[in-house]
Amino acid sequence: MIVRIWMTNIAAEREAEYLAFAQQHSREMFLSQTGCLGVMFLKENDGKHAACSFWSSRADIEVLASSSSYIATVADLTATGILVGEATVTVYDVEGGAIDSLNFTTTLEKLSISSLPEK
Repeated sequence: MIVRIWMTNIAAEREAEYLAFAQQHSREMFLSQTGCLGVMFLKENDGKHAACSFWSSRADIEVLASSSSYIATVADLTATGILVGEATVTVYDVEGGAIDSLNFTTTLEKLSISSLPEK
């Protein structure tokens, strides 16, 4: 499993708009990609936000970069003017760990982030 973290700063007064965009556009775009196992949207208190996506392979992440839906989503988000400064992407190999899947899913659903749809 591979984790891809895209991190950026969001204009503070537009945070709600960014989160709505992430849920309405970015989430669906990620979940439609071959090899994407899930995505979570994260934030720090200092205005930094991240999209943390989980992938089957690095090859799937490489295909993402040329995906027409990814390119369109990035262009749409950039056009909003919500982003501040440069974004960064870091990719990690997962070497181990554990998730209590039932409690994890229940907690995410409380945040209005539903589990993966059927593919």
